[in-house]
Amino acid sequence: MPILETERLLLRPFVQDDLRDVIGWGESSGAHDREAEAREFFDYCFREYRERGIGPWAMQMKETGEVVGNCGFPHIQFRTHCGEVNYYASPRYRGRGLAPEAVNTLLKYGFREIGLQRIQARCDLDNFSSERVMQKVGMKFESLMESSSSSKETRHEQKLYAILEKVFHPAAPEGE
Repeated sequence: MPILETERLLLRPFVQDDLRDVIGWGESSGAHDREAEAREFFDYCFREYRERGIGPWAMQMKETGEVVGNCGFPHIQFRTHCGEVNYYASPRYRGRGLAPEAVNTLLKYGFREIGLQRIQARCDLDNFSSERVMQKVGMKFESLMESSSSSKETRHEQKLYAILEKVFHPAAPEGE
């Protein structure tokens, strides 16, 4: 899995030393064990690296070395040349344009290196920040879709955005 670089970020595979930063993202309530959640996330990352050769990239600030989020391709359909991106920025780092910066780089990588022709992303109906990230990188709203949640009781709709390789134009870095 390659290391990708943006103006302010290094996108790289997670390593065990990143655990403290990930625990520090701390968006969960006090009732949850943040360390257990972070270890579960790491187990997922390392399994993806082993089994697929690709998994979540750590979003590491060049200036400080701190890991402030993650992004990746959780789903790639090679037969149809379609991928899906996701992203997460720690609450302390939201609103600085880091997610669009990372996603724009993933779009370039997905189209140029993986050979995807379509990349999509989705968000909950009320997640306007995530929706704005998709819009900033040139994705267009396509439809509402039912969530793929594994819980039968928590079915809900999500917004689906997508962009085609033929209309993708890498965004200039934003200084937000």
